[in-house]
Amino acid sequence: MPIPDDKSLREARLAEALRTNLRRRKAAARPARSGEERALAAAEAAPQPYSVMRRLEGVAHADGARVALVLEISAPYAAPESDEVCCAVRLTGDGGQFDSEHGKAAFGLDGLQATRRAVELAQVALDLASTTHDLRWPDGRSYDLSAPI
Repeated sequence: MPIPDDKSLREARLAEALRTNLRRRKAAARPARSGEERALAAAEAAPQPYSVMRRLEGVAHADGARVALVLEISAPYAAPESDEVCCAVRLTGDGGQFDSEHGKAAFGLDGLQATRRAVELAQVALDLASTTHDLRWPDGRSYDLSAPI
């Protein structure tokens, strides 16, 4: 028995899966209540230069403008005023909340945990960028948000 192929139903399911993944990733990477300010302040102490993790192209949903997107993560470093270690994450080019001089920091008990959380936070940055831009590889292929970084 053939399976019906309803493109609009597939697209609706994919959109819901992306929204669910975004909510889960944001919840997993979300720091404590006052953590937003803490994450911004801690990112200012990040060692420069950051390591480039991804170079993508963003096509704005609103007007089709193309922008270069660069996802970067810092090396692990001691968190200011804490025993924790952190890594800073920034995504330049989209004008979003990670598009700043320092980005935001992810915290961990050691360098490995901080790096893992930074990768999760980087995925959140890409998920958020995808709400305003169509993400593409530099060669024009579509970027798969469900694939791990």
